[in-house]
Amino acid sequence: MIVKKYKIFVSGVQEELKEERFAIKEIGTQNILLKKYFSAFLFENLPAKSKSAEKVYLKKVAESDILLLILGMEYGQIGSDGISATEREFRKAIEKNLKILVFIKSNNNSKRDRRVVKLIKEIKSKYIYKKFKNVPHLKDCVYNSLVEFLEEEGVLAKFPFDSSICEEAVYRDLNEKLVRDFLNTRAVKLKVEVPRISMKEFLQKTIRVVREKDGFLKPTNTAILFFCDHPYDFIPQSIVKIARFKGKTRIEFIDSQELKGPIYKILDDVEKFFKRNTRLANKIVEFKRVEIPEYPFKAIREAVVNAIAHRDYNRIGSNIQIDIFDDRVEVTSPGGLLAGLDIKHLEGIHETRNRRICKIFHETKDMETYGTGIAKMKHWMQEHSLKPPVLTQKGNFFKVTFYGPGDKILDLVSDIPKERQTDLKKLGLNKRQIEALRLMVNEGKSLTNREYRKLFEVSNQTFVRDMRLLLKLGFVTIEGKGRALSYKAV
Repeated sequence: MIVKKYKIFVSGVQEELKEERFAIKEIGTQNILLKKYFSAFLFENLPAKSKSAEKVYLKKVAESDILLLILGMEYGQIGSDGISATEREFRKAIEKNLKILVFIKSNNNSKRDRRVVKLIKEIKSKYIYKKFKNVPHLKDCVYNSLVEFLEEEGVLAKFPFDSSICEEAVYRDLNEKLVRDFLNTRAVKLKVEVPRISMKEFLQKTIRVVREKDGFLKPTNTAILFFCDHPYDFIPQSIVKIARFKGKTRIEFIDSQELKGPIYKILDDVEKFFKRNTRLANKIVEFKRVEIPEYPFKAIREAVVNAIAHRDYNRIGSNIQIDIFDDRVEVTSPGGLLAGLDIKHLEGIHETRNRRICKIFHETKDMETYGTGIAKMKHWMQEHSLKPPVLTQKGNFFKVTFYGPGDKILDLVSDIPKERQTDLKKLGLNKRQIEALRLMVNEGKSLTNREYRKLFEVSNQTFVRDMRLLLKLGFVTIEGKGRALSYKAV
């Protein structure tokens, strides 16, 4: 079957936006979906010709299907007609009734050429536009806009799972309280105000997870996953299974759970399960007592968010699985890598089969749009003195494995955050008490009255006073009776 290729004319001041222009060309040749349906034209790629440059590029605009207009700070060189080449291309696109996609570089408007500001003002009143921060962000925005164009053209007749309407559900299956909670979280994380629009408008027009069908608003699968109290009723594969095994093999369970509910509740439940099934050690470092978790949970959470965002939801009988062993944690997701991706070179790549799900995670900064998740997981593990995560693919499943410290958990003290540190001096402990606590916590010793007095050369009265404070703070406990009575760390 012959596939129609849509022609894109990339417009923008050549020198100022050189990097941005070639980035658009790059995604059009490297992305599998876009390469199939689009060809992008840059004036820079034309060989030298004797023909008038203006005639050539205006002819190319007229032959195109889409004008992709990038606006920065500069207006560009003015021709005999009093306007720049960029504006001339824009006017030609209007004349030829082309689809116009506008991307505006986010900068201080006071420094922008007044003619660009005027052009932007005109565009804002007539066209949908997007602002971008940098080249990776621009590439993301362009990709999303071109996919939407294909959907509007009916080329992608079958919506992806996350954009498809959940046929069995109705709007009232959504819980608007969950939407309000999401908006409040979004406002805090993005440092924006809560939009003064109805929940329906936000869902339909802002994040577009609700669509109209036969005169009724219907939730998409994404809306059900995030904003329905019981998504399992409609999407049974939305369960996340989590288990703690005894030892290093899948033979004997210690604890297991099937996590159901909206996505953010599942993420909270993962954290609760994980923390009760992994170790939290204590150690005295200098004059501080530090808590040392077995793994940096934010690295595990990043892997779970990625699994939820990128899994293949068309695999009805498969669930995301989180397995905790004595020596490692595995996060396994149904659905292998998208065609064309290489497991050895995933860092910095952002491609997904679930664009709407990712968009919601982007809205609350749970996921970046620049493919930084793997780099962050590596950083957090190495910061915790652990090996970087290992990525593997077996059949149609993608797995991230985090290897733990084993018996060396007390060695993980290279970078303990302040909230996990207790300043013992500020609690009123003296040098004797801190040293005694170090022996009990770090070396596992128990100290009797006699041992304490001999070790620090103090009287019984001093011993009683020292130990009373340690007991009051909950740092030690008593074992045994009579002469066998001793004190050990909690």
